[in-house]
Amino acid sequence: MTSAASPLDGICVLDLTTFLSGPVAVMGLLQLGADVVKIEPPTGDVTRGGPTAPLSGFYWALHRGRRSAVLDLKNASGREVLLELVAKADVLIENYRPGVMDRLGLDWPTLRAANQRLVVGSITGYGASSIMADAPAIDGVVQAFSGAFGLPQVYDLPAGPVPMTIADLAAGAITAQGVLAALFTRERTGEGARIEVNLVGALLPWLLASDWVGSLKWPGTVVAEGSDGLPFVVQTPSHFRARLAALVGIEFAPTDDYGNAVRAAMATKPRAEWLATLSREGIPAAPLHTLAEALAHPATATVEIDDRVVPDSPFLIDGERRTSTARPPTLGEHTELVLRELLGYDENALRTRREAGAFG
Repeated sequence: MTSAASPLDGICVLDLTTFLSGPVAVMGLLQLGADVVKIEPPTGDVTRGGPTAPLSGFYWALHRGRRSAVLDLKNASGREVLLELVAKADVLIENYRPGVMDRLGLDWPTLRAANQRLVVGSITGYGASSIMADAPAIDGVVQAFSGAFGLPQVYDLPAGPVPMTIADLAAGAITAQGVLAALFTRERTGEGARIEVNLVGALLPWLLASDWVGSLKWPGTVVAEGSDGLPFVVQTPSHFRARLAALVGIEFAPTDDYGNAVRAAMATKPRAEWLATLSREGIPAAPLHTLAEALAHPATATVEIDDRVVPDSPFLIDGERRTSTARPPTLGEHTELVLRELLGYDENALRTRREAGAFG
């Protein structure tokens, strides 16, 4: 039975993705209750760092809670197994370069013929039908193309990429949103759909809504220290400036002297006292944390897996959170289990596929 925290309970997702945008989309579906089967090549997802290498924090952040099945999609038998899985699945997500799925014999008409109810999410750099479809696309290049290199200049920094992979993150989030909409439509029509998202198209709306006027730059944002030496941040865009002026008696001015005066005022009391006062006055402020400190804070929802503290699901649904304590799978850990469970394979069927090279 589906719990409030698992609205996608019973939805099977085939994950053919790698790097960032695709795994972000898949993680969003997994955190809503989907059963995710990651289809990996015999050498494993390249972000593993190697079949036997220790898993990085990057891989832990993106691949917890799913199952791993190895299939060689360049092998005819491996492709046949995938299409058998497609017939049983609800969603397939891929972020290959344009044309790769076609060359593998897994184009949209083929997938649709295998399962009319299948929802496919496809992520590319510029769009499969774009005049730049064949151009290699990674986050920094897409940021440059989309105009993001100008954003650091607003903050008096050299032109360059925003130091966060925002194009991949935007595309992943929007792809998950599109897949959910297609699943909702399928409930009415009985038909699946293909959702195509490209990194440029996902990033541009985020950039248009970004801080191009520098409203949060110094001295609107002040990193201060309390009298106990503990750092914290005070941000005062727009009407918050008048509130801070009323509190500390310093009228806003876009100057170093103003920012330094605010710092001096903040140094007169311990951090905790200032944070309580600023919160009471409705002025945005927060302690300056490291990532580890943020994860350890009691306000943060986390889960411990194999001695690692990682963020819990961000979705709180009717007061419930779907928490998963499953570690990232080892390469091919669930290949036989998935084929037995979803396709009814017995030992003879597994042996036949193995000898045909389906698993590499």
